[in-house]
Amino acid sequence: MIIPYLREDLEILRGNSREDGSPAWLLYDALRNKYFTLGLTAFKLIKNWSGGEDIKVFEKKINRDGIEADSDEIKKFIDFLQLNNLIIQPRGQFDNILLKQKNAQKKNWLLFLIHGYLFFKIPLVKPDEWLGRTLRYAKILGSKKVRNLIYLFGFLGICLVIQQIESFKNTFLYFFSFKGLMLYLVTLVFVKSLHELGHAFVSKYFGCRVSSIGIAFLVFFPFLYTDTSDAWRLRDHKDRLLINFAGIFTELHLALISTFLWAILPDGGLKSIAFFIATTSWISSLAINVSPFMRFDGYYVFSDWLKAENLQPRSFALARWQLREILFGFNHPPPEDLNPSRRWTFISYAWLTWVYRFFIFLGIALLVYHLAFKTLGIILFVIEIYWFILRPIITETKNWYNLKSEIKLNYKTKRLFSILFVLLVILFFPWKSSIKIPAVYVSEQYTKIYSPYPAKVKEIFVSKNQEVKKGQKLIELSSPDLDLEINKVRRKIKLTKTKINRLSKLADNLSEYMILQQQLIFLQNELDGLSKTKSKLLLKSPVNGKIKDFSNLSVNQWVSNLDSLGGVSKYGPGSVIGYLTEGEIDRFKINEYAIFIPSNGEHSRVKLISKNIDRSAISILPYLSLSSQFDGPIATRNSSNAEYENRPMTAHYQVTFSTIDKNDLIEWEVPGYVHIDGNRYSPFIKLLKNVFSLFVRESGF
Repeated sequence: MIIPYLREDLEILRGNSREDGSPAWLLYDALRNKYFTLGLTAFKLIKNWSGGEDIKVFEKKINRDGIEADSDEIKKFIDFLQLNNLIIQPRGQFDNILLKQKNAQKKNWLLFLIHGYLFFKIPLVKPDEWLGRTLRYAKILGSKKVRNLIYLFGFLGICLVIQQIESFKNTFLYFFSFKGLMLYLVTLVFVKSLHELGHAFVSKYFGCRVSSIGIAFLVFFPFLYTDTSDAWRLRDHKDRLLINFAGIFTELHLALISTFLWAILPDGGLKSIAFFIATTSWISSLAINVSPFMRFDGYYVFSDWLKAENLQPRSFALARWQLREILFGFNHPPPEDLNPSRRWTFISYAWLTWVYRFFIFLGIALLVYHLAFKTLGIILFVIEIYWFILRPIITETKNWYNLKSEIKLNYKTKRLFSILFVLLVILFFPWKSSIKIPAVYVSEQYTKIYSPYPAKVKEIFVSKNQEVKKGQKLIELSSPDLDLEINKVRRKIKLTKTKINRLSKLADNLSEYMILQQQLIFLQNELDGLSKTKSKLLLKSPVNGKIKDFSNLSVNQWVSNLDSLGGVSKYGPGSVIGYLTEGEIDRFKINEYAIFIPSNGEHSRVKLISKNIDRSAISILPYLSLSSQFDGPIATRNSSNAEYENRPMTAHYQVTFSTIDKNDLIEWEVPGYVHIDGNRYSPFIKLLKNVFSLFVRESGF
């Protein structure tokens, strides 16, 4: 085998020490703006490279110079150079290799479309020359004095915002409008542009070339990027850390300035702009860029802090190896030799990244599904779920299958099979039987209080939750209309009596006399009725108990005879009313023992027995204590239309329970939960049915 010739445009630079402390060099490919890390042996091979020599001659030559490398190592290094096109390919030679590389880059139209949909980049500008001309101005903004001033004003701004925190929080509501959303998007572009310029200027400050700034799309979601590959030239990893942190620092400084401006500016357009910039910068910097689990700034900062090149591929390889060892105990050597603490750092990072990405990609898939029209949404949803979530799982499962010959019966495989058996039982065996039903205890001795006549509150003698005795005064009402009517009837009675007295002296007016007597009796009965009504305006307690649902009454307030003014509740046995969801109807049993647990913590549990179920879904939830609008467990709508107010969001069915021990004393009305055993079911099977129902529902066009 003949040693190939290296490309003459390659450049070798001194790099940082490797993780084990050994020296390292960088091989720079200017055509692709790409860096390759070389160890000591690889560097010596490059330094003594002799293109055109036989590999055996080359091996003897370097061995005489003290370089310990055999033919296999040299061949592997040549393969590395060929794979990355770092050698001069003589005409007619290595055609098969080049052809394979070309074919490997070719994709059928479907795979090309999928890759293009998932991720693609568009370079926009080549800013290196402009950065060089404007660097002196950026140095002023990044000077220590300016930074200290920003920190001072930012601290003052945060203190002022804390004093106006309610106003600051209420401003968030402006986001939930079309104009607010447009302003937010414009602000986001502005902030992210400054973020990327932060990376670019710091890179230029350290003498690195910034080849491009552009826009990348991850599942059609755009974000700006800056190519700072030249940062690999820097010997001090702290300089690379500063480059990686530059964007976050830029946004944080911008957030501090905008927070201060928002606090001191009067209401108007400038204050709104300051608010948008401040919130966008805080959220973007702290919630998105800091995360090390996606390849944003946080990842590169974390990677440089660990001094770990290619952190994610290495961590993923170690995590897959560790998972296989835990499950099957292959006793394979790890992909790379690291000390145990560093190895577990990589493995833990990989496992956390997998969990994080699972939820992130699932959320993005759902968002894409809802944003696109249904047919395209389904296609994009399936592509993303497969590519980002299912494909890695399927690939790893295939690797396990290929290693099936090495799977032996040992402690770890026994443990795996035991765990799988337990999981299968938990998933498919119908073991769950309990039903938790939101319910309310309703006392049987509860009396609502109404005004007998439209009246005005004259005096209030009690307050809410006050203990009262039977016959005790509660509220005294007065009705000017009723008093007027009584006086009117009394005048009529007086007039009628006067007429009767006059006619009684005349014997020839007997018929008229009898008519007046009947009219007098009628008027006296009317007066008695009105007097009784008036006497009822003094409202008294019908039983010994406690005032409940007491309206917010005040003296001289007018009340209707149709509105409840409150109620008097007496401790005593009652019934429990619960509300089942649609999926729990078939599991509910009649004449089954149950337990009611009040949620107020003041009463002990009550033993019940289920009596009946109403198969018609309720239209209005009658108990406000169970409504989500009053922190209850049942989600209800809030509507300005009284007909639709307090209507459950999903179908609920009323069930009734009676108390077993009639000595259980609970005040009216106490919310809580009923726990009852129903027909057994498998939670996993129920989940599958719900997912299948969801697919059936969403498949309708």
